[in-house]
Amino acid sequence: MDMSWITGNYEIWNVALQAVMALIWIAYLQIFLFSYLRQRRPVVLINRSMGSSKNSRCFLANMGAEPIHLTAMIADVRIDGEMLRTFVTDREELRKDTLTSPSEGTNQGPVSSGKFIDAGSYGEIVERALNHLGRPDDFPKVTELCVTVLCSSGYSSDIIAGRRGFSVGEIDGELHFVPTNPTTEQLGSRREKRRNVRILEKQLADERARLKT
Repeated sequence: MDMSWITGNYEIWNVALQAVMALIWIAYLQIFLFSYLRQRRPVVLINRSMGSSKNSRCFLANMGAEPIHLTAMIADVRIDGEMLRTFVTDREELRKDTLTSPSEGTNQGPVSSGKFIDAGSYGEIVERALNHLGRPDDFPKVTELCVTVLCSSGYSSDIIAGRRGFSVGEIDGELHFVPTNPTTEQLGSRREKRRNVRILEKQLADERARLKT
């Protein structure tokens, strides 16, 4: 290559080099930003512990980097092919006179990073749901349970959520809950966040509708 041409077009080469360096820095900053946002992204896990029977425990864990506030817990139960939904946030199966603090009677509350709460057994969750639905005797008819947890984070007003489904059936004459997916589905898209807000708004609207004026 003719060095005189390079020397004569130094300004062009300088601008081109600066443009390439700017693109490299932009790419680096994007990678850094995406990595930072991924680390701060809330992650809610719904786990099964102590076996798979109706006495197995439902653990709700916060695996994100920031604390979250568990706002609501929803159970969808399938009975005779129909999926029915209700809120099961409060531990209504516990007697109030046995509680040492009001927080023990609900799953609602803050969950620190890396911590979990015991939301009760899967059998208790189904019983709560059926009592709310006015069908307490239909436990043997339940073939599927889907647990959804709605949470808010300290740095965002968005409602984030996790969801996990369980097939319900008998094994050796005993009722068991078997996950339909190996992990908890994270409901974090914009559309899902708007849907989560509408779910909470509907719950409040239903409560207001029951008020006697």
